Amino acid sequence: MTRAIPQAAQDNVGAILDQLTAGLRSILRQRLVGVYLYGSLITGDFDPGISDIDLVVVIAEELDEASFKALHQLHQQVVERYPDWDDRLELAYISRLALRAFRRQHSTIGIISPGEPFHLLRAGEDWLISWYALRKDGLALVGPTIQSLLHEIPAPDYLQAVDEHIRNYRDSVKKPHNKSALSYIALTVARGAYTLCHRRATSKVKAAQWAIRRYPQWAELLESALRWRANPDCDLRSAEQIRPEVADFVNDMLSRLSPVDSTPDGFTR
Repeated sequence: MTRAIPQAAQDNVGAILDQLTAGLRSILRQRLVGVYLYGSLITGDFDPGISDIDLVVVIAEELDEASFKALHQLHQQVVERYPDWDDRLELAYISRLALRAFRRQHSTIGIISPGEPFHLLRAGEDWLISWYALRKDGLALVGPTIQSLLHEIPAPDYLQAVDEHIRNYRDSVKKPHNKSALSYIALTVARGAYTLCHRRATSKVKAAQWAIRRYPQWAELLESALRWRANPDCDLRSAEQIRPEVADFVNDMLSRLSPVDSTPDGFTR
C-alpha cells in the first residue's frame, strides 16, 4: 500500500497508484529509490475525466533493456485494467545521479506521456521546469523526500526557463493538427504568463481564469480552449480554422514579455 495520497485522488487513482508502485517494486527491487507524485493531484484542479497522473520514478541507475520491457508491460497492464486512463499516465524514470546532476550533464531517462509511447530520451537542464515543480510539490509514495534527492532550484532560474519555454510556442503553434494540442498551447502560454506575472506557478485552469479576467479580448478563446481540453468535438470548427486565433493569442502574450527580473509589461497584478 502506498503512503497516503491527497483527497483529490479518486475514481481509481489510488488503486492505479497502488498497482504501479507494487509493479515498480517487483520489477526494480533494490534499484528503486523512490516514487513521487506531483502535478494536479497535488496542486489542485485535478479532473478525473481529463487530468493525467504524473509520477517520477527515481532509480539507482539508468534503465537496462530488460527493465524497460518489463515496465512497458506494467504500463499496459494498468491501462488494460483501467481503460479510461489509457494515454493519461505520465511517468519519468531517472537515475538518482542524473536527477542530482541534471544541470551539469544530459542523461538517458525513460518517459511515457500522453500521445507518446514509452521511450528513452536524453534530458538535462531542459527539464528544469518539471524538476522545479517536482521539488516544490512532489509527494513521496515510496522512498525518501524528493528534497533529499534534488538540489534546490533558484526561483529566477525557474522563471527564466518558463520565459524561454513559452517563447517557443510562437513557432510550435503552426504544427498541431488537432484541437486538443491547440488547447494545450493556449492554456500553457496562459499559465506561463501567470507565472511570470506572479512569480509562482498555478494550474492551467486557474491561469486561464486569470487571463480571462485580465485580457477580456481573449476570454472567448480561452473559454473555448478549456472546453476543447475536455471535449474537442464540442466545436465544429477544424483545427486549421482555430489555429490563427490561437497564434494571435500566443503572439499577443509573448509581445508583453519583459526580462524576467522585472514585471512583464502588461502582466500586471
